[in-house]
Amino acid sequence: MLTLAGAGYALPQPPNPEALVNEWFKRLNALADWSGGSTAPAVDRLAELYDPKVLQFTGPNENQIGPVTYSGLEGVRKWADDFAHAYSKSEFRVQVRTEHVKTAGVLLTATPPWGGLAVAVELTAFYTLRESHKRFMAPGAAFFDFTEAGKIRRARIYIQKDETVEITQ
Repeated sequence: MLTLAGAGYALPQPPNPEALVNEWFKRLNALADWSGGSTAPAVDRLAELYDPKVLQFTGPNENQIGPVTYSGLEGVRKWADDFAHAYSKSEFRVQVRTEHVKTAGVLLTATPPWGGLAVAVELTAFYTLRESHKRFMAPGAAFFDFTEAGKIRRARIYIQKDETVEITQ
């Protein structure tokens, strides 16, 4: 908390965009680490980062053409549980850029008119399909809208299917 000298009250510090995004990636990657048993602890840890009224959008999947919308914490929990069951290993990470001797991972931050914080990041996804053990790498992007308290109010996650590459050894 910031304290105003002599004013006797504290102002809340704005959320740190890099810390918020890095924590989301950390918990997302932890979803694939379960081995048997229940995915619930990892799913609940990821869901803690979301506002109860969240909307999350992802690309199409084998069951749907067009974007998929997950509404509320139950929607996010469903998405996270499906993710945990689909992947046996994942490393989604912010793609950092260096230019003019300056390095950054968060590409854009803004303050929306309704408050909070909007963040855009470029990402690279490395993942292994649980069923076939095939490994893939794909570029993508994620866009987050955080509340003033640092909870995810809205998220859109893009993985470039056309640019996905199977990793063979």
